[in-house]
Amino acid sequence: MIETTIKDDLKKVEEGLARNQLFTGLEDFYRKGIISRGEVRTWPAGTQIITEGDPGDAVFFIISGRVKVTLYGEEGREIVLAILNDGDMFGEMSIIDDKPRSANVEAVQDLQCLVVTKGAFLDYMSRHHKVYMRFFAYLTGRLREATRKIGGLALLDVCGRIAHTLLGMARAAGTDKEVVEIERPTHEQLAAMIGSSREVVSRALKKMTQEGYIKIEKDRILLYISE
Repeated sequence: MIETTIKDDLKKVEEGLARNQLFTGLEDFYRKGIISRGEVRTWPAGTQIITEGDPGDAVFFIISGRVKVTLYGEEGREIVLAILNDGDMFGEMSIIDDKPRSANVEAVQDLQCLVVTKGAFLDYMSRHHKVYMRFFAYLTGRLREATRKIGGLALLDVCGRIAHTLLGMARAAGTDKEVVEIERPTHEQLAAMIGSSREVVSRALKKMTQEGYIKIEKDRILLYISE
């Protein structure tokens, strides 16, 4: 882990926070207030940032990079719960319920985050009601998303589960369009997210491509939405 000061790249940090739903559209002083309470940290790809069971002592706002949120079964099988990118956050649940970390978080690309300690984050929230209300709306959205995922895993076939997962990965602003753009996950990541194997996912993606539901490009997947 490499630590830097906020002054090293203040503009980049502010732009990263502007993509987070807690701060999108708000005045600059809201972002400057949380920045002043945190520090910027960077990690190389492959670093485990959070380990399940650890105490929750900070919130992480992704400025650049990507992480995967995972659990491991008894036999070591990895289950990917989410892929998070710049503008997302993680580590917030343990801050609220004061319980150990519920999952692992690993950097899958070189990662830079604004890290805010529990005390500093709670102090900030107590002083900024507008962000406080957005935070609880965010948590409600997380709960709805978990319900959606559970329903999808239980009720859909493999192609349906893939489409369901890709929609969940899409930015909210894009889900009302006829074509949704998703940053391309690997076949292994998709398999871990839907509880299947890489081989099954590869066959399903080929079928979905042939039938015109998706188009796979180098760095993205286009998902075609029909009424």
